Amino acid sequence: MKITFVGTGNMGSIKRCNTSVLVDDILFDVGMGTVKQMQRLQIYTKSIKYIVLSHFHADHLLDIPNFLCGRIIRHELDYLLTIIGPAGTRQKIIDLMNFTHGDGNPHKYDNPEEHFNLKVVELNDGDMYENNLFKLTAFELDHGKCKPINGYILEKDDKKIGYATDTTFCDNYYKICEECDYVISEVNRLDTGDMHIGLEDFINTIPNYPNAKFYVVHRGDFDTSKYDDSLFPDDGDVVEI
Repeated sequence: MKITFVGTGNMGSIKRCNTSVLVDDILFDVGMGTVKQMQRLQIYTKSIKYIVLSHFHADHLLDIPNFLCGRIIRHELDYLLTIIGPAGTRQKIIDLMNFTHGDGNPHKYDNPEEHFNLKVVELNDGDMYENNLFKLTAFELDHGKCKPINGYILEKDDKKIGYATDTTFCDNYYKICEECDYVISEVNRLDTGDMHIGLEDFINTIPNYPNAKFYVVHRGDFDTSKYDDSLFPDDGDVVEI
């Protein structure tokens, strides 16, 4: 498998793009600027067969319209795109398309599946999506009052990859760390709060999971020079696992 860190920053970062991670043909989160960033990295939308959304904040889903309209512009509707996310994902797609590309017809995007040749799968805590290539399980995370929000465990090629952004420490976060070979984790700021994980607390937590390799994303522009560089990928970095 190939993990490409399309973006590794949080919404306030001036050094990095919003967090988005590509695992083979599965794109986790597509916040504002993600599509342009993929073009810079020469990653083309036709190579992506699945989009997995964690939650509905702008830095995680706002480029959905750019992605979908780009499929039409680039004549890429000959294959099915599957979008997986929390409950309410389908309606969010409709709302975003009406907001960004409304042309006076309030029903133009009522059937996004047909309009964009896509399938929408909504997962609650513990729900699973599975095909002959991979299995994806959703885990509800804790991001303050933001609901719903999912972390995920991706099982593919006999490996487990955890994805947990925009969360503070919670039981499902620990479960993802315990079960996975690789964990793509948020560390948004220096101090842990009710919405985000802090750097020092994260550094003190990861020794509890010696079987997992961690990668930090969704992070601010704080100094990480005294820590292992491999923990903190930059935009565009690629890891083969």
